[in-house]
Amino acid sequence: MPTHRTATLFSRTGFTIAFSLLFFFIFAFGATFFYILAPMARQSSDDLAALIMFSAQTWAELPPDTRYDFAEELSSSHGLTLLTTTPELEPHPLETPYLHFLENALSRRAGEDIVIKTRSNDELWLWVDIPMLNQTLRFGFAHTRIGVQPSVVILWVILGGAVVTILTSLLLVRRLTHPLERLYVGTRAFASGKKLAPIPESGPNELATLTTSFNDMMQQIHQLMENRTILLAGISHDLRTPITRMKLALEMLGDKPDPSLIESMRNDLDEMAELIGRTMEMAKGFEVGNEEGQDVDLSVFIEQLIAQYQTEEGKEIDMNSGTFCSHTLNTVALRRVLTNLLENALHYGGDEVIQVFCECVSDKYVVQICDKGIGIPIDKREAVFQPFYRLEASRNKATGGSGLGLAIVKQLCKANGWHVQLLPKQDGGTIAQLEIPLEPANTRKLF
Repeated sequence: MPTHRTATLFSRTGFTIAFSLLFFFIFAFGATFFYILAPMARQSSDDLAALIMFSAQTWAELPPDTRYDFAEELSSSHGLTLLTTTPELEPHPLETPYLHFLENALSRRAGEDIVIKTRSNDELWLWVDIPMLNQTLRFGFAHTRIGVQPSVVILWVILGGAVVTILTSLLLVRRLTHPLERLYVGTRAFASGKKLAPIPESGPNELATLTTSFNDMMQQIHQLMENRTILLAGISHDLRTPITRMKLALEMLGDKPDPSLIESMRNDLDEMAELIGRTMEMAKGFEVGNEEGQDVDLSVFIEQLIAQYQTEEGKEIDMNSGTFCSHTLNTVALRRVLTNLLENALHYGGDEVIQVFCECVSDKYVVQICDKGIGIPIDKREAVFQPFYRLEASRNKATGGSGLGLAIVKQLCKANGWHVQLLPKQDGGTIAQLEIPLEPANTRKLF
């Protein structure tokens, strides 16, 4: 199904910024021209027109023998050249508002149209003919007398500022959108089923945090998919063994019932039921992690759980706790985690007494379940949390368990924000340590 393609975030943001800046600069130039530059040019041109008209009147009133000195003074002091001969000149194009204002000012003061003219072979001088009595006086001034054109200067300043501002804005937008573009490409590739390396966590803090969250999510999804594959493969393998034994028992059973074969089939069915139950327990791990919490005293809760083991199963478990902590958490998940860890310690600890230590350390509640078994090699302490991983390679349930207990513990701890790890015991054995984060205000000493 075709999808509607829209412009990229960079192009849309860049276009918005460029259009806004262009509108602003057009408005700024227009306001500057009409309210600052135009009045200044009009005033300056009016002053020059007044000087020219005053000079023409003064020249006409002076005695003939002093007019030459007046013309020299006018040229040296004001940059105006006065001629009494007026050969034909060509009109000069009014390329600046200043010349247009000057023509209007001269025409208004002279009472007739005055046209600025120039010589065909010299455009560096401008001339105006002023009628005075019975003759025409021609005043000329260099084009450079107009001086700097403020409108042109301001236009270039605005254009330069616009270019610099737009380029800087586009660079900033690019720096902001580049991490988003990488994240977009990564999500598209991840959605298509490709396994990606973590996306670089660069850019502003918000985008880096977003990328970190995406990388974590991607890693969790990959881990879930791998766990699903391992789970299905493990179930297939572990169910094949009791099914094969049951088929063999049925063939051997024949027409005569054999109590030992029937009991063996019953044990195989129990083993299959336990495996399926463990698998369902692991599959529901995240659902349990999302259940509402209850306010419990952790030490009392653990004591009651241990007392249940001691009463119902006759297990010898020694608990030491000097701190009571009231905390709100998922009691169902905590019970499953502690049950799996205790059963693991009882299974591999032999006939030795299992020791449980509970203590509030800083801002967390720490539970240690210690056994005196053979221990776990250092390079295997993380691997045992994978589904269907057994230290005993025969996959015999009696010696290696189902391979799901610690995987369930790991999943439940991750879903609830707890931390679990296996540590070596100095005098032999293993310490299963569970850390539950809590607020310091929820901790109160018993002694």
